[in-house]
Amino acid sequence: MDELLLILTPHDVELLLAERLRAARRALGWTQAELASRSGVSVATIARLERSGQGQLSSFLHLCAALGRLDDLEALLRPAPPRTMDDLRRQSAP
Repeated sequence: MDELLLILTPHDVELLLAERLRAARRALGWTQAELASRSGVSVATIARLERSGQGQLSSFLHLCAALGRLDDLEALLRPAPPRTMDDLRRQSAP
């Protein structure tokens, strides 16, 4: 896990995701209106997400898909690595 995320608050992470969402859109040269058209998410929702990081998870996922970044979230879905021998045994059990 990124050590930086260990010292950030949930609000800090929201703002970081907002910045990264905006940067991904701009890197493609898209306006918010174009992203809205490609994702099915309203311009107002995109503006709010880019400004504050606040919104629905489903909207964020639709935007990630439209930006071609949905696979970047795959790491969040992986099981956590074992921290103890008991964790390792539980994960290895049939």
